[in-house]
Amino acid sequence: MQAGVLPTHVRYGLLVLGLGAAVPAPARAVDERVSYLIEQLEELNYRVRVQAVESLEQIAVTASGSDLQTIVAAIVARLDDTNALVRYTAASAMIGLARSSLHAADLPPLIDKFEKLRQDSDADVRRLATEGLPSLQARLEQLRGASGSGSGSASPQPPRFYVAVGQLGDGSGVGRDDFAALAQQFLLEELGRAAGVEAHGEIPAAQAFREELRRRNLIGFVLQGSIVSVTRTNNGISAVVSLLVLDQDQNLRVMLRGNGSAQRRSGTLTDAEVPSVQNDALRAAVRAAVGSLLGYLREQ
Repeated sequence: MQAGVLPTHVRYGLLVLGLGAAVPAPARAVDERVSYLIEQLEELNYRVRVQAVESLEQIAVTASGSDLQTIVAAIVARLDDTNALVRYTAASAMIGLARSSLHAADLPPLIDKFEKLRQDSDADVRRLATEGLPSLQARLEQLRGASGSGSGSASPQPPRFYVAVGQLGDGSGVGRDDFAALAQQFLLEELGRAAGVEAHGEIPAAQAFREELRRRNLIGFVLQGSIVSVTRTNNGISAVVSLLVLDQDQNLRVMLRGNGSAQRRSGTLTDAEVPSVQNDALRAAVRAAVGSLLGYLREQ
């Protein structure tokens, strides 16, 4: 199996992270934060623009309607930024959002943008655009097929597995308050696209869980886990995650680990690039995990 995360070097393992129920912020608070971050995209300091793009990507995963459209337009505009790292970060963000948030109609103009980025003046941007294009094109075909507007493919597979995901622990020591929540976000994105899997961000009471599984004829699992470590090298970062896979009665089925690594740019990794590369390493591990998790579930 090949990893679909860019730009990463992934060692596949089975990884399941814990996911706690998120409490959405009031709509006005979200709107104000989006407006502020979009203003930050015009700052002269390129590091501020990079951080703004990353924050907007996180918000976009749970945004919808005009909020999502505004965020996407703002990030896409940064694909033409004068700074290569900003362009790179924006391109990486759009690859992620294409997998989680965009509609089929959003992808053709984005694919055109990536075609142009293949001729970018920066080698890393060119590489990311070249590697990312197949992912965007495959996602477009997937969305067209699911909507029945493509080749007339069958309806999406009905759920077979009910996955109740518990809280995630963070023993990495990276000192980021958002790290566990970010891992939860990545996991939710990937599980949300997995055929035959219905993921939930809380663990039901035991009796209610059994009744739901029986009523819908589903197989239930409870997932819990933690980020074990995040290690920095000269030009990259690697992440290790451990997990517990429990049955519907929370009896331990298996203990597993997952590894992922990422490199942001050529040469020595700078302090300014560390948060972004940490994100990429964690995303790589989650992507690898879900692929392996599906293989495990197929054996059940």
